[in-house]
Amino acid sequence: MESAKAVGGTADQVLAFAAGIECLHVASLVHDDIIDQDPVRRGRASTAEQYGLAEALVAGDGLSMAGIAALLSTGPDERVLHAVRVTVDALRHMCQGLMRETEIRGDLTCGVPTVLNVMQAKTAALTGAACQAGAILAGATPTQHQALHRYGEQLGMAFQIRDDLLPYTAEDQITGKTATSDVANLQPTLPVLLAYEVADKTDRDCLTTVFRGATDPVTAHRDVLAVLTRTGALHKAAQMASSCAEQARAALTGLPDSAQLAELAASAADRLH
Repeated sequence: MESAKAVGGTADQVLAFAAGIECLHVASLVHDDIIDQDPVRRGRASTAEQYGLAEALVAGDGLSMAGIAALLSTGPDERVLHAVRVTVDALRHMCQGLMRETEIRGDLTCGVPTVLNVMQAKTAALTGAACQAGAILAGATPTQHQALHRYGEQLGMAFQIRDDLLPYTAEDQITGKTATSDVANLQPTLPVLLAYEVADKTDRDCLTTVFRGATDPVTAHRDVLAVLTRTGALHKAAQMASSCAEQARAALTGLPDSAQLAELAASAADRLH
């Protein structure tokens, strides 16, 4: 909605489409919690935890269908079809990113570029599509909606990098998620891979032990936090989030009403929860 407003449109023009993207986003979270076997989401029991695995699968599918219906309810004109194509392409990338994420579990040698590509596909693609779709529906020029696509992708990268930091920088009751989830799932997130790149043998051995699944999650989280702190990986990842936020703000140059979007980029990089 803010992207539509940034190019002279109104929130009402894109409200149904925005609601549709939110349904699709929440559906992806329901399914993500199934994949990761996470019992908590947003400070309460995840859908699978509260209602069961089969019910969560159907709920995610139902939300997806409701989302698609909302996108198409916006109208049959060419702008809507263009925005739908952009969104569906982003969802395809999201699925590819989620699959790649499962493939690299336990692999500390997959490299920082790989995990950045996963972030781009599973998170940044959809935020980019949301911003671009809002601009398309509001009648933006190709230059404007491409700029907002770049903004949205960098916003998503800033958000996801910060999200990977939160298990090590914030309390569970603040984040609404379990801090041990990533280590329990042997997921090599960005700060872990940054640490692995520069760690000495002792710290590398520690990380290797954790990501072989040989340590209980609470102890593993404590050990990984110590390595991330010693290697400066937390600070490096935070710098990368800030850089993405700055690139997002730079993409807004020349747009007539983008102050709210600029503020959102700053909050995504600096958020503590």
